[in-house]
Amino acid sequence: MPVYKCDVLDEVGNKKILVREAIDEISLKAFLKRDSYTLVKATIVKEKEPNVFFSVSSKVKITEVTLFLRQFAVMINASISIADALNALKSQKFSKAFLKVIMEVHHDVLSGKLLSVAFAKHKKVFPNFFIQMVAIGEVSGSLDTILTSMADYYENDQKVKKKAKAALVYPTIVLVMVFAIIIFLCFYILPKFETMFAEFDGEIPKITQVIFNISHFIRTNAFIIFLLLGAIVLLCTIYFKFFKIGKYHLDYLKLHLPIIGKVNRAVITSRFTSAFIILLRSGMNITDCLENLTRILGNQVFAKKFEYCIDEVKRGKRIAKSIENTNIFPKMLTEMINVGEKTGNLEEVLSATSSYFTSQVEVSISKATATIEPVTILLLGGVVAVVLLAVYIPMISLMGSIN
Repeated sequence: MPVYKCDVLDEVGNKKILVREAIDEISLKAFLKRDSYTLVKATIVKEKEPNVFFSVSSKVKITEVTLFLRQFAVMINASISIADALNALKSQKFSKAFLKVIMEVHHDVLSGKLLSVAFAKHKKVFPNFFIQMVAIGEVSGSLDTILTSMADYYENDQKVKKKAKAALVYPTIVLVMVFAIIIFLCFYILPKFETMFAEFDGEIPKITQVIFNISHFIRTNAFIIFLLLGAIVLLCTIYFKFFKIGKYHLDYLKLHLPIIGKVNRAVITSRFTSAFIILLRSGMNITDCLENLTRILGNQVFAKKFEYCIDEVKRGKRIAKSIENTNIFPKMLTEMINVGEKTGNLEEVLSATSSYFTSQVEVSISKATATIEPVTILLLGGVVAVVLLAVYIPMISLMGSIN
């Protein structure tokens, strides 16, 4: 958690130097404004390291966080104090790892820390967007509304992710079956036919010989093949997960791969509209809204393109035109934002279209599933058909020669 040395001006214009802890400079500026100070310059004097004891927080599931958030929002809306709400939540049936995190947050709140600062110590558990919104809620005095909105947002986000994962279950099973069938044929079926044809010393068609050669190669080099496949998977995992350029390339693939790209674009559009509404309702200005949105798009390629949009808006251009120039979102969204800007009802327009783009995620997932299923079935059927033809063609010829 950064600690800032702040050069500020008070209400009458006197210069002061303050030291404040905040999750980032945007939150710092907002907290100082709440205390009637104008930030002139902020310098990070030190970065507090997270508590090592709570490194187990990475084991906490997002479903637990969503449930916690919903219960926390209900308690705050019922006018229960933050400390009392956290104390009550410590007795709920969460995992041990998450209960330790709640206890730490409760302890920090009792010791006088801001709720957003207490949450920010556990960034492996609480999403950055959530921490940012809690900070905004504290500054604006609308924490109860923010928490309710965030509970709705993350519950909907989880539903979308579950549907996307469910759509991949069937194709994954089919691909595993294809792999298992190939192994079974190469190690158990094809060697028997190869021995049988060799005994009869018959002429073997070219396609059959190719299949036998592939089978023989796989059997002979099985260990090396599995080792290479394992190494490729491991290297790809390390590259895509731990290297910045690898993460960027993975995000690029997510957007441009056939079928999957459309689903990811729909998910990001839905996430964008839902989050934009929450930020606008918090009272944040447009440029700050857009800067916060880049952190939650979930795709570095999108975020990089979206930075262009932010620069355009800062230069005075309309939001709709700036977003359209990035070629990120569907035309309907830019048209609706354009209507919202012209009528001065951007929040209402986005709220009206948010449910539509959420439903579009389901539509894109359904279309992807409808496309992937026949492709995987054809792949499975094609492998079996080629092997059967390669085996039965020489068998028929052999039976004809015997007769």
